[in-house]
Amino acid sequence: MDEVQVDNKRISEAVILLGGMGTRLLPYTKTVSKEMLPVYDVPAIFLLVKEAYLSGIKKIIFVVTEQNYQLIKNFFSQNKYLDNFLKDKPNKKELLNEVDNIINKMKFTYVMQKLKGTYGALYSAKDFIKNDNFIVMYGDDVLASDTPITKELIKRYYHKNKMYVVVQETKDLPDNGIALLDNDNNLIDLVSKNKLNSKCVVYGRMLLNKKIFKIKNNLPKHDNDEYYLPYALLNYKDVEAYKYKGKYFNLGEKNGFIKASIYYALKSKKERDNLIKYIKEII
Repeated sequence: MDEVQVDNKRISEAVILLGGMGTRLLPYTKTVSKEMLPVYDVPAIFLLVKEAYLSGIKKIIFVVTEQNYQLIKNFFSQNKYLDNFLKDKPNKKELLNEVDNIINKMKFTYVMQKLKGTYGALYSAKDFIKNDNFIVMYGDDVLASDTPITKELIKRYYHKNKMYVVVQETKDLPDNGIALLDNDNNLIDLVSKNKLNSKCVVYGRMLLNKKIFKIKNNLPKHDNDEYYLPYALLNYKDVEAYKYKGKYFNLGEKNGFIKASIYYALKSKKERDNLIKYIKEII
């Protein structure tokens, strides 16, 4: 595939963080990485890549591990054997049209994660990022909305020229990492549930500037020597929270996968009626 020419004034790159062993999804993830688990009819990772593609992203940098590298690379590459097998089966070949179209129009780079945690994963990719500003996506987080959330972040950046993090107001709060915002929705702190004066949870979509890499030595290590990206954002005063109102699915857990698969299946005209009928029957 030809090298993509990067315009430093545009946002055309996304870094997708794909670390972790998927232990909450065992036994399935014993041999298949969680990113390749199906959400209805596609691997989970394809939903993120499609979101990036629909948002104008031209280059994806996957931060991977030894476990998931080859599976992901195989999916986002041309398969000549399969293409030859399907040459006389046009109806079957059509099922791959959307995937092939994205493969042909995007560049994919693979980087091994060298440091632990989400910031550690991003830092591993820093030498492969050409733009000053770029998108970050957590592999576990699927955000479904009519307009891709990545596209919304890019549009806001061109209007305000700030860094962005996606948050959502929810009653299902974690114990830590709750976003504290000022009156202008700027991120000012991450607090625990027992210091609650916010209902905003940080999700895995961000629009960042390369200056994020300059503060590595100032970051504290958390459990298991991990560096967490949201805490890195607290070093800057120009990080605005974008309040997301669409659907969110945590693919790091079984319940999230089940909900996401049902959601996308119900969006399919082909499956919707039969699926609703079946759910009513078993209930």
